[in-house]
Amino acid sequence: MFSWLLLIVVLVALVAVGTYAWGSIFGSGEVMEEHPDASEVNRVNREHVEAGELDKVAFDVVPRGYRQDQVDALLAELAKKK
Repeated sequence: MFSWLLLIVVLVALVAVGTYAWGSIFGSGEVMEEHPDASEVNRVNREHVEAGELDKVAFDVVPRGYRQDQVDALLAELAKKK
């Protein structure tokens, strides 16, 4: 019984030390830098829509896809063009 308890304590200690070492070596990850104002991207996208070059439209990438305000601005521009 004592050997099982000792094994569990040693295992927990190894996991704790390993987690700390992993975090120290590889870090906890980098925080994404703040994106600049979307007005420049919106202006360039508007120019591409006016020229009919939809394959050149681009958006800033954020952690969960594209910036929604840029997508909304492009959709509004396409709706006006229609």
